[in-house]
This record gives sequence, structure tokens and C-alpha cells, in this order.
Amino acid sequence: MNAFLRARCNIAAYALALGLAALPAQAEESGRFVLKEAGQNTFIRLDTFTGAVSHCSSSAGEWSCKSASDDRAQLHQEIAKLKKENDELKAKLAQGPDVAPESRLALPSEADIDRVMMLIEKYLERFLSFIRKFEQRQDGEPI
Repeated sequence: MNAFLRARCNIAAYALALGLAALPAQAEESGRFVLKEAGQNTFIRLDTFTGAVSHCSSSAGEWSCKSASDDRAQLHQEIAKLKKENDELKAKLAQGPDVAPESRLALPSEADIDRVMMLIEKYLERFLSFIRKFEQRQDGEPI
């Protein structure tokens, strides 16, 4: 009985191989599919064009292949999104520096510089005043 089952499985394996050989001419010419034995009566089938992986097995003398789950579609969507974003950024760069005037570096005016210098002078005077008061508390000894 065991020999009979092995013979039927071998026949099924040959039928699977012949079935794969009968694929369209494109698949025949380029060796599109690669089969690897994964165990007794099970194979892993790789589509070398798309990268899709299927698990093929025999049950009661009939072969079936189930597509292995992967994140290929999600990855392709992410790649397409990044490619679109990259193309948009390249187009903006190609337009030149006048694309976004609000993003240009604006130098401070003389009034801005004078205001900052006055604030620095005020804070420095307060700091020195604090140091003088601290020295007076220490009986005139320098810090």
C-alpha cells in the first residue's frame, strides 16, 4: 500500500512538472518558475518575474498551490508614494530659487541688531550688578 502511495505521489509530481512546463511561451523561454522541495510531497514555487512565492502540496493525489502571504503590495505602494514625492521635490528644485520666497534666509535689519545689542547690554549690567552685590555680602572679598 505504501509503495502504491509513493508511486501515485511520484506521478503527481511529474504531472505538476509537466503542468508547469505547459505554461505560456514567455515562462518556458526564461525559466520563470523555480521549484524547491520543502518536504515530502510539498514544494515551494518562486515566480522569478514577480517574486511571488507559492506553497504547493499534494492532498489525496491532487496538487494545489497556495500563494504565500507577503507585504509586496504594501511595499510597492510605499515605493510609489516615495517616488512621487521625490519627483515633486526634483521639480521644485528645477524651478530655481524663486519657488518659495518665504523659505529664503532674511538677514536682520539694523534696528533688529540695535534692539538685540541693547538687550544684551541690559542683561550684562544686571549680571554685573548681581556679582557686585554678592561680593558685598562676602565682606568685599573677591570671588
